[in-house]
Amino acid sequence: MINDDLIERARQGDLEALVSLDASGLLLGADESLEEYATRLRCLLNNVERMAGELRNQHTYYIEGVTVRADSRIPAELFAEAHDDTERLYRFRLDWVPGFFINPRFSLLFGGCAFYLYPDFFALFIIRRAFATRSRWLIYSRRELLAHELCHVARIGLGSHRYEEVFAYQTSTSAFRRLAGSIFRGQWEALWFVGSTLGLLLAQLLQTLVLPWWPVWPFWALVLGVAAWLVIGLACLRRVWGRALAHAEWVVPGQGLAMLFRCTDAEIDVLAGPASPAEARTWFDERCQSEVRWRVTRARCTGLTESQRPGAEPVA
Repeated sequence: MINDDLIERARQGDLEALVSLDASGLLLGADESLEEYATRLRCLLNNVERMAGELRNQHTYYIEGVTVRADSRIPAELFAEAHDDTERLYRFRLDWVPGFFINPRFSLLFGGCAFYLYPDFFALFIIRRAFATRSRWLIYSRRELLAHELCHVARIGLGSHRYEEVFAYQTSTSAFRRLAGSIFRGQWEALWFVGSTLGLLLAQLLQTLVLPWWPVWPFWALVLGVAAWLVIGLACLRRVWGRALAHAEWVVPGQGLAMLFRCTDAEIDVLAGPASPAEARTWFDERCQSEVRWRVTRARCTGLTESQRPGAEPVA
């Protein structure tokens, strides 16, 4: 349970408090001081309390153009399977984010999404009303959808983008989605793909209806070029991520994925580099000596506190 006492202990550098918050999906941000971290969490508590008050008194809450209702809140038990997935993969259970059933306007293919605001760190889920009575709708799985978005919310403080979808898609039950789901890593990749396919469609219509001499092959070439660019980019990304994961397993056997989840994009790139377990261990130890965030990661991935490490000095 997140409360002022736990936040104050974290602000003072209490490792046990920081580990507890990490386990709740409140990861310490990259380059974020303990004072800034505590301020962010207090802001989160205030936002959650304000939302709860408005839902209790007015039965509705408005955020970022969306209105949610108190009687449409997602029951806690529907989050249980998603929490099991994030705990199994990444060792966190993020149970403080409220969720609501809603069908936004223009929502023909809408499945669900998460709203999250930084640095307030306030977040909530909205998913299609159909999921209130069923676990699947069209291509969407309620369990996978919730677990996917929980991963994004947990990593928001790291300020990373390149590997976000790789981590989120590991919650999928489909091997294909786990491998290829992160092919669109940002808005530009999706826009290039959609734009090239729409261009091809328009060119074919123009050729059929108006200008039979209009060449279509350049548009086919553009579509194939964009597809090749996306596939090559995904292959390179997965190669670096896979090497970093293997090296993380050298450091914390059995918990490499949880360790990698707490890395920034730059740290993942660096971790992909070591050629031996000893080099990876040295890099890890140096991070733990210089950054409290990495000491928390070590405690979460090894189960050892600072005083329990082999060779550690006794704590007075």
